[in-house]
Amino acid sequence: MWLRNASRGGGGALLAGALTTLLIISAAAVDGRQPPAATLQIGTSGALGPTMDSTKEKAALETLKGFIKDETGMTAEIHKQKDWRDLADNMVKGKLQVGVFQGEEYAWASQKHPEIKPLAMAVNGYRYPVVYVVTNRSNPAKDFATLKGQTLSITDTGQAFLRLFVERQCEALGKNASAFFSKITSPGNVEDALDDVVDGVVQATVVDRAALEAYKKRKPARFTKLKPIAHSEPLLPGIVAYTDKSLDETTRRRFEQGLINANRSEKGRMMLALFHLTGFSAIPSDFPKMLARMRRDYPEPRATAKRGS
Repeated sequence: MWLRNASRGGGGALLAGALTTLLIISAAAVDGRQPPAATLQIGTSGALGPTMDSTKEKAALETLKGFIKDETGMTAEIHKQKDWRDLADNMVKGKLQVGVFQGEEYAWASQKHPEIKPLAMAVNGYRYPVVYVVTNRSNPAKDFATLKGQTLSITDTGQAFLRLFVERQCEALGKNASAFFSKITSPGNVEDALDDVVDGVVQATVVDRAALEAYKKRKPARFTKLKPIAHSEPLLPGIVAYTDKSLDETTRRRFEQGLINANRSEKGRMMLALFHLTGFSAIPSDFPKMLARMRRDYPEPRATAKRGS
């Protein structure tokens, strides 16, 4: 019942989205060369996704490149940046035509560089992801604060907003996450994380709404042994971005439509299925409002801001 009563505006997307996760693998740093006219230079903000073996990495990258070639007629070179700051700087300098950010990273980057604009959002069932903190129904904890001293798992699935939500909740209570919880583990997938809560391996986990609903469908009996004790407001999902300086209007429109229509082609559906996405969404009318709230509720971390000053 509590899932049915959750905000309909919320949702889940793999933190990086299919494109983000694909782009982080097997990528080289930008070396400053001028790209050929028919090549898209795409950058990502770092290792945002789950670990893959080399065979899966190669297959995923080739799937993405093939998809871009089919949709735009252009080849693609993929460049992993040190972090979101370097990605933003290289986009502004014109070294990269397309950038893929975590939602919060886009909020910070576009605040510093308004010329970095959103092209599409990575979507998994819902437009905006919502984070849920879940415990075993027998756990006496009633809210986030009462989890102090317990064990927590945060899945290693590339959804940086999960850890961001936990960290900000802990900071509001005067602790960092490692001090607030007795132990934090990183299971490789959501099902294992939720199973661990049911079985008492850990006392709580944090997942997004789409993944939680998928668990309910797959394991309804075990789902009844869980309870949510906290959740976020809707957050920004992974964002594919561009600048007018480095991406001409014709290419931008072709690339945007290719992403939005990805689930209509076999290669596009293959790409989405690899990373459990339902598709890419055009930028909605409420995006400026969501962006402003993200900047307000999740401002750039002080340590990061100081390093860049």
